[in-house]
Amino acid sequence: MFKNFKVIMHMKSPTAVMDNIILDSIISAAACKELLGDDYYAGNNETGTKEMQDRVLGKLLDKKYDVYCTSYGFGDNKEFLVNWNKRWESKYDNYVNLKNKGKVDIGAGYFKNYHMPLIVHSYKTISFYVRGDLEKIKVLLENYINFVGKKSAQGYGEISRYEFEEIEADYSIIKQGKLMRHIPIKYKNELNLLKYNIMEKSIIPPYWRNDYRELCIVPQILKQEGEAL
Repeated sequence: MFKNFKVIMHMKSPTAVMDNIILDSIISAAACKELLGDDYYAGNNETGTKEMQDRVLGKLLDKKYDVYCTSYGFGDNKEFLVNWNKRWESKYDNYVNLKNKGKVDIGAGYFKNYHMPLIVHSYKTISFYVRGDLEKIKVLLENYINFVGKKSAQGYGEISRYEFEEIEADYSIIKQGKLMRHIPIKYKNELNLLKYNIMEKSIIPPYWRNDYRELCIVPQILKQEGEAL
């Protein structure tokens, strides 16, 4: 039985994100980890087909306006810039078979050095509205998702604990006339929306994929309680 509820991530470290965090993509990753076990990390970053996503997420989440009923994450945060670095330690040259090259190439290839800027957000909590199977989603998130965002190997986006709060209304897509996630633009005239942007987006997770993309209406970037980030 599907319920309306709120998922609250209590954050332990700043989060590195390039776009809005959306919970159905995270739930999909958790379900794949449960299904594949250690083989999840041996893959080639492949995306599941729409049919595969529907088989997995259709059992966990309700669906409206051609999208799954999970909102973007929202929460007060401070944004700041850091740098991530990758460096070859030249003192280890003697341990490497350099063959005819004479030295390790740090300008290109596998050993290329990096000094890259990274935008991070410091949250106390990140909250999502959901309509789905509360019990199963709780198990998946608590057992398989300990980080969100990029650069988790460097400690960014660590989750200290989850909180799950059952609520009466379904705010996963719309709350008080405001969009809570992107939906296809073809539904715009059915809804009495206050503010939105228009952008091409994928309508199934993971949202960086280049297929299943449509012109969508998208929440404006806001940070107040009940509004998308």
